[in-house]
Amino acid sequence: MITIEIPYVVQPGDTIFSIARKFNTSVEAIITRNGITNPSLIYPGQRLIIPVKGDYYTVQPGDTVYLIAQRFNVPYETIIYVNNLNYPYNIYPGQKLFIPGITASYPPSPVPPVPSSGPCPKYYTVQPGDTLWSIAQKFGISIDDLIRSNYLLNPSMIYPGQTLIIPCPSTPPLEYPTLKLGDRGPFVVNLQARLKSLGFDPGPIDGIFGPRTEAAVKAYQQSRGLPSTGIVDEMTWNALLFATPPASSPAAGKVYIVKPGDSLWTIAQKFNTSVDAILKANPEIKDPNLIYPGQRIIIPGTSEKTIGPQEIPAEESQEGEEK
Repeated sequence: MITIEIPYVVQPGDTIFSIARKFNTSVEAIITRNGITNPSLIYPGQRLIIPVKGDYYTVQPGDTVYLIAQRFNVPYETIIYVNNLNYPYNIYPGQKLFIPGITASYPPSPVPPVPSSGPCPKYYTVQPGDTLWSIAQKFGISIDDLIRSNYLLNPSMIYPGQTLIIPCPSTPPLEYPTLKLGDRGPFVVNLQARLKSLGFDPGPIDGIFGPRTEAAVKAYQQSRGLPSTGIVDEMTWNALLFATPPASSPAAGKVYIVKPGDSLWTIAQKFNTSVDAILKANPEIKDPNLIYPGQRIIIPGTSEKTIGPQEIPAEESQEGEEK
């Protein structure tokens, strides 16, 4: 087990207990590391060092933050916070995430290492000096198949440690199936986890495409300017996999991008509103103490004059992401 230390600035409303829960560590560890004599006397703006024990996990194809959190029984908000993931919390195969509370003896990854021979498709870990061309040559497949199978947005950006899907030679590349009401299986689990991570509640992550999952799909499609059919076709999968930004701006306020050190209380003070008003405008925020740098928050009742140099109107934020 590895211990890392994370600097943290105390926010209004924080307690040692809430901070320990946020980082999935212990009250005693925080008190000891910071020499705190009275745990009840911490104050906004105080700087603490948070010791967190855990280990690194290498992201596998199909992983989401929510699925990893379920696997290790760790709050997904903690993984987001400890690894400083920005909304919409996209992760990629080969990425290393620090998971608080786990040890190096966690169960082996369900993704096996690529064998020199055997059935396909298979998985391959990129080595130093590899290129898509050399990998395609090694496995006797086309570069186009390799790109399509891994949904690579930038084929020139592969890196050592990244895991790639190697499709069968001379066969169609792996594709995400069309999903609809009544379907079941691991692809539905993937769908539900991605919807959940993007703020659309599909109900239980149980691999069953029920009415709540269908409603979440329709809401997601509508937010991205797609036909609101409730059917997860290739267009919807592409939007989900590539984290397509919302198609339109919220009508009831502006969008603020959370900065390091922000809390709902400081944001409310900045915009002359209340924490309760912000929570009502952002129902996806379940815990007021858990907001993250890069997260988008709707500020109700704001005007153009309220937006300062660091605050981005929803319209401009959308345009900036599309460039």
